[in-house]
Amino acid sequence: MNRPDAGAAEVRGTRRVILLVAAFLTGMAILGGVTIAGLYLYLRHPWSPSQHDRRAYPGSDDISLKKSLRLTGTTLPEGAVNVRYYVQGNMMGTLLQLSYQVPCHDVPAITAEANTTIPIAVDSLENNALRFAKRHGWSPEHGTTVAFSDDQTWNTVIMVQTPATGDCSVYLRAFT
Repeated sequence: MNRPDAGAAEVRGTRRVILLVAAFLTGMAILGGVTIAGLYLYLRHPWSPSQHDRRAYPGSDDISLKKSLRLTGTTLPEGAVNVRYYVQGNMMGTLLQLSYQVPCHDVPAITAEANTTIPIAVDSLENNALRFAKRHGWSPEHGTTVAFSDDQTWNTVIMVQTPATGDCSVYLRAFT
């Protein structure tokens, strides 16, 4: 004899199995997502020494110097020392602020290659170009400073400081 409750019990049992399977799959999906997120943070986080260039200033985007030079169309001279940079990229373009030291006799070739041959007054520079240079060693007392801009867009600006002795300090700001 079949009892009427047997069909209802079978339905409840089937629902229970479906619920347990759904709970198990949901738990596995959450666990998998957390695992993948953890691995991503472990392998790709921007403060990782293996991923972040030590020459980059704090707050700089995780874009290599080589790539930021390529994106802005600028170059780094062969003999450059004490190279430091700050780069920020977004959908509007890439901003590169770069500081380094080179022998002073290399400066004319650097400005010519960067198409920055128009002399401009240092005090007419944008505040962020001056702020970057000041934060990273430039001071009017450390020697004569000249500034150059590109043809007409002012997307690239170079400040060159010539001290009484030693190499020239170059502060470059490029936006593309």
